Amino acid sequence: MGPSALTFYRAAKRLQELRVPRLANVVAAVGDRMHNSHVDTKAVLHPSVDLGYGGIGIVIASGVEIGENSFISQNVSLEGTPGVPGVPRVGRDVFIGVGAQVLGPVMIGDGAKIGANALVTEDVAPGAVVAGVPARELKRLPTTGT
Repeated sequence: MGPSALTFYRAAKRLQELRVPRLANVVAAVGDRMHNSHVDTKAVLHPSVDLGYGGIGIVIASGVEIGENSFISQNVSLEGTPGVPGVPRVGRDVFIGVGAQVLGPVMIGDGAKIGANALVTEDVAPGAVVAGVPARELKRLPTTGT
């Protein structure tokens, strides 16, 4: 399958840290085109984050934070809402299903599960399972507290 969108994100981010911005931009652009995605190098993804199908169709905007052991499925958008400051923050051990849209300055709590094609525009509590358009809480799972 080749390198994932995460591989390109991490390489571009490292190149920026090494103060090689032009090469970082080229690496990021190649990753974006290969995966029809955009993982902004100003996003903060924990090293244990994983992306479904190599990150195909994923949009992760500048400033988004994703905690450890979280899984983001393909065709997911994590970005701001026009005219509203702020972007999503995703806690630890979160699962976001295929095609979900998480928009605006929302917090996704640790251990939350977001169903496929859900539209999330409000905070999601730790351990909550949400789905639908707009997303609604279906149940609450116990969190591990780690």
